[in-house]
Amino acid sequence: MKRFLIIFFVGISLWPGLIRAQVSVVLEQWPARLQLYPRDQNSQCAVPITGRVTDRSAVGVSLLVTRNQQPYQYAYVRVDSVTGRFSFLPFIKAERSEYGFQLTGHRAAGDSVRIAVRDSIVCGDVFLIMGQSNAIGRFEGYRNEFCRTFGVNNGNRVYNPADTAWCLSNTTEGDNALWGVELQRLILEQQGVPTAIINGAAGSTAIYDHTNRGGSDLSNLYGRLLYRARKAGVSNQVKAMIWRQGEAEAAGNADQYAQLFPQLYGYWKQDYPGIKRVYHSQLNLLRDEVIKAGAVRDYQRRSGSTFPDNVPIATVGLPAYQGLHYGEAAYRQFGTELYRLVARDFYGATDTSNIQSPNVQRIYYGTPEQDEIVIEFEPGQEMRWPADTTVTNPANAHRYSLSLRDLIYTDYPYGETGLVRTVTEEGNRLRLKLSKATTGQNLTYLPSYYRDSELGYFAGPTIKNRRGVRALTFYQVPINPPLPVADLRAMPVDTSAIQLFWSNINSNTAPADEWVLERADSTGAFIQLARLTGSTSTYLDARTEALQIGRVYQYRIRSFGKQAVADYSPVATASMRLVLSTEEEIAQLVRLYPNPAQDLVQLQISAPWQRETLTVTVYNDAGRTLLQTKGRPQNGLLSISVNSLATGLYTVRVQAKSGQAQRRLLISH
Repeated sequence: MKRFLIIFFVGISLWPGLIRAQVSVVLEQWPARLQLYPRDQNSQCAVPITGRVTDRSAVGVSLLVTRNQQPYQYAYVRVDSVTGRFSFLPFIKAERSEYGFQLTGHRAAGDSVRIAVRDSIVCGDVFLIMGQSNAIGRFEGYRNEFCRTFGVNNGNRVYNPADTAWCLSNTTEGDNALWGVELQRLILEQQGVPTAIINGAAGSTAIYDHTNRGGSDLSNLYGRLLYRARKAGVSNQVKAMIWRQGEAEAAGNADQYAQLFPQLYGYWKQDYPGIKRVYHSQLNLLRDEVIKAGAVRDYQRRSGSTFPDNVPIATVGLPAYQGLHYGEAAYRQFGTELYRLVARDFYGATDTSNIQSPNVQRIYYGTPEQDEIVIEFEPGQEMRWPADTTVTNPANAHRYSLSLRDLIYTDYPYGETGLVRTVTEEGNRLRLKLSKATTGQNLTYLPSYYRDSELGYFAGPTIKNRRGVRALTFYQVPINPPLPVADLRAMPVDTSAIQLFWSNINSNTAPADEWVLERADSTGAFIQLARLTGSTSTYLDARTEALQIGRVYQYRIRSFGKQAVADYSPVATASMRLVLSTEEEIAQLVRLYPNPAQDLVQLQISAPWQRETLTVTVYNDAGRTLLQTKGRPQNGLLSISVNSLATGLYTVRVQAKSGQAQRRLLISH
């Protein structure tokens, strides 16, 4: 709350009705010049104005609100006769408009005097930045009256508590971030919303430097940022924290990152309760020979599942990388990629496809022989495997090639690399065909550190999605065992259904959690027919309008598990026809049930054959007779036991004096 004691001695007329006067006023809530007020869910904000008139002759106070220097609102209130207090609560919009406020005191005698004036006030959104040197910039920045910041970010230097003024964002004023200003520019130009970004980053700082919480204690980085946010009046309404740090840990003491980040995250949620997102940058490859640097990057990758409001963002593959810092093009691109996520999360943007850094979801062997590895990313990602990259050393113009095949490792750092022969892009999956089978237990994408004799830092190819957004690197992610590929069979059951049954082609696989069965439609495209539990091995596709007699149908099935997905089975075909009968009328004389059967099969015999002694023969697919019996139907039924027959598909022939009929029978014990 801002309190002012303002005494005006006005000696000239400022506008009609305003004459020479003297009024003493204490302002308790009053906007500062260039202040940004956080917007609410209705994209507006209230500007509280309160004070106390100490002049007993004053009877009222009026407020004129201007919008882009044009009158916008006017209000008049009578001051409290005892305390002299007054208050206003005008609302302004989150838009490309600057608002002004003019307070005027009114006396019983009819004269008026201007009390105070403020201009350049806006309504919009607030974001915070924390981190180390890549979270501050050293390039001339964009300047616009609708892009604000508060106070001064002086890094680790002694902080002056009087540095609490609102100002325009620009990388030349304190340690701001070029990509942060780029984010502000894009929000303003694309969404029309003013913003304030308060940056608390400092170069060469470890995570423990940011975790030293002592309220708004100015002796530490955490406290300085919190002090500025509270002084600005925005600490409860921050939209997001943008965190870009970890180089210090990747260069040494890597375990500390995972130990301290949950603590820091907890502090943010307490001190900035309005935070809805944490944009969590993943490090690039550094040159320091620290194996556990890969674990730091992997923790950052997994932050989205550890903390549901975290959104990890890849920095590997940004242009103009220099081994630690970047050129201007990289910071601008990072700001653009960050903006797309912010626009999705806070501004209802519809451009949401493939804007997020692809994050590996699971890795598994694609074949029981373990000569294929499938890397699966989030649903909806459309993955691209890069061609080899040709790099030119500017020092000597020497050109050399880097292949991603040499940067994919099994059982890193002691396993194998260079195993990838070819790669197939399958939507959100990359299928890596290996030059040989492997027994690797885990997979790593990009080494923990990188230093070569040419550039000295990583400038090689990266996995991307269709929009060029780079995948997050991953470290020692388990390779799960393959799931079974089914041997699918299909057979018609009279003219009422098609019976499907399957078994595993390979036994050296993990059990399936479920099966997904598909049937091709009239266009030949496969669509899902059923999802079945992993223990299921049969399915009856009953006759409907979509399943017609005489048409040939195609089926395929695949197994799914929590950690893997199998290939499709070979396609099986079947058609509901009057099987093996020469005359339809004869074929209709005999029906079998149940079908599939387990122990006993009932033959339902129609009237022309009910008084005859019938011969029933059961054949296998090779034509071998396995069972034969004779009998006369009782009440139209003739029973045979199939308990001695193995599970499988058979032909049942019923021979009468006037002809014969044959039916297919599935036995499933």
